[in-house]
Amino acid sequence: MNLQQNNFTLLSGTFSEADAKEILTTLFADKIQFHRLKSFSHEERFGKPDPHAAERIPVLKKTLKELVECLNAFDSETSFEIHADITIKPVVFAAGKEN
Repeated sequence: MNLQQNNFTLLSGTFSEADAKEILTTLFADKIQFHRLKSFSHEERFGKPDPHAAERIPVLKKTLKELVECLNAFDSETSFEIHADITIKPVVFAAGKEN
């Protein structure tokens, strides 16, 4: 089994204040929505919210709020250089154990 780590570039560039805010808030909003749907599905199937999703949603909301506050601290004419990389590495669990 190949346990190679892979890296991908999600964002790399300079963006206007409006574009930076739109791109980053959309990414966070989509991730929050992913966890909401995951939790809803888990609750429908098992009668309780998904614990990981319930934990991640407030963290993502807090980070989003801080991000917007950071961007709002600058003039609307400001441009931002944004870089976001994704690293993917397979994780092998022992038999009988789940993530």
